[in-house]
Amino acid sequence: MNILQKYLEERHRDQKQDKDFGQPGPVITISREFGCSGKFLADKLVERLSEEGFVPDKGNSWKVISKEILEHSARELELHPSQIEYVFKYEKKSAIDEILGALSSKYYKSDRKIKNTIKKVIHNIGVEGNSVILGRCGSIITRDIPRSLHIRLVAPLEWRTEIIAKRFNLDPKKAREYILDIDKKRAQLRNEIAGETVDETHYNMILNARDFTFDEMVQVIIHALQVKKVI
Repeated sequence: MNILQKYLEERHRDQKQDKDFGQPGPVITISREFGCSGKFLADKLVERLSEEGFVPDKGNSWKVISKEILEHSARELELHPSQIEYVFKYEKKSAIDEILGALSSKYYKSDRKIKNTIKKVIHNIGVEGNSVILGRCGSIITRDIPRSLHIRLVAPLEWRTEIIAKRFNLDPKKAREYILDIDKKRAQLRNEIAGETVDETHYNMILNARDFTFDEMVQVIIHALQVKKVI
């Protein structure tokens, strides 16, 4: 019976891989409030997916994607990454900057062109699959991909204040102001990319980073991936 069960499980896995091959995804996105360590969670998630034998289809290994988006986008625009990083610093070009840039350089790219290229690069990464996209509005841009799971990390402001104060050697008041400023700018960028107000319903899962260890969060996420048939 055990041999038969093992055979059937392997047969089902092979059939699923054949079915999934060429389909968009799988992709996981992690959005987080400032002070919640999404990078550490993403790294542990990719490590666990590999360890537990969730063999990636399409021949791609699981990988964490974040800063690479800036590099890929800049390459496609034929610009240096420093020329487009303002987007992820939550800065905006003024109308004067747009006009002067257009007049002064043949390599000038409009703010709209830059953001549309970034969106295209992120979506292509999601379609290619086997990626954990950290931040960069990945959840908004890849929502149309069926084999996807979108996670949001949150935590009480007081808890995050302690984390940021220690990380950047700030007094609690300055740390709190810093957190609120970054949270506000991230929300503004998400809303701009989405073309609407992004709320909690835009995510599949919301996890309180204060109440779970990273290993526990990884375990919950992998279970959700299986239930949702993303992997």
